[in-house]
Amino acid sequence: MDVISTPGAAIVALNPVRSHLLSLLQEPRSASELARAAGLPRQKVNYHLKKLEAQGLVTPDEARHWGGITERVMKATARAYVISPETMGPAAVPEPDERADRLSASFLLSLAVEAVRHIGRLLARSRSTGRPVQTFALDADICFASPAARADFARDLAQAVGEVVARHHDDAAPGARRHRLIVGVYPHPETPGAAESPKEGAA
Repeated sequence: MDVISTPGAAIVALNPVRSHLLSLLQEPRSASELARAAGLPRQKVNYHLKKLEAQGLVTPDEARHWGGITERVMKATARAYVISPETMGPAAVPEPDERADRLSASFLLSLAVEAVRHIGRLLARSRSTGRPVQTFALDADICFASPAARADFARDLAQAVGEVVARHHDDAAPGARRHRLIVGVYPHPETPGAAESPKEGAA
């Protein structure tokens, strides 16, 4: 997976034809093979491939030689793409405000956006250095019997995370490397009643 962080690459990738070609290039294909798979003229495919290659979204995989003709085989640079809010420029979601309401959806969204920004930069650095990004993630679903139970969970989770962080945090150790931890809880959007009244609170 890769994160698109420039407006030019985002514009190119969001074009419906080019997006379809990117999906077809999960497997390396020549322009003629891609044209047959997409049902498009080869000349048109070549035009779109040049746009994708210019933005670093596709790359040559090999060259096939047929007589005196060399045909390049192209492939997508990632299995899937996420467009970073950075591409929106000044209109992008701002950095999280430490003074913000931590029970608000806006604060959670700003944290998620920050994670996309950071991980996108780490992936770019990983490609240039050849070193993998060291990450860890958890994902779980939980059902609360009531808003009060949800509030209790938020309190207990904050306390537990604080204790774990305090136990392992050591910024004085030689070579200590700073990591970012984000924890979010939100109603599953596919669950009835996900858009709840503000009176019920949020976790």
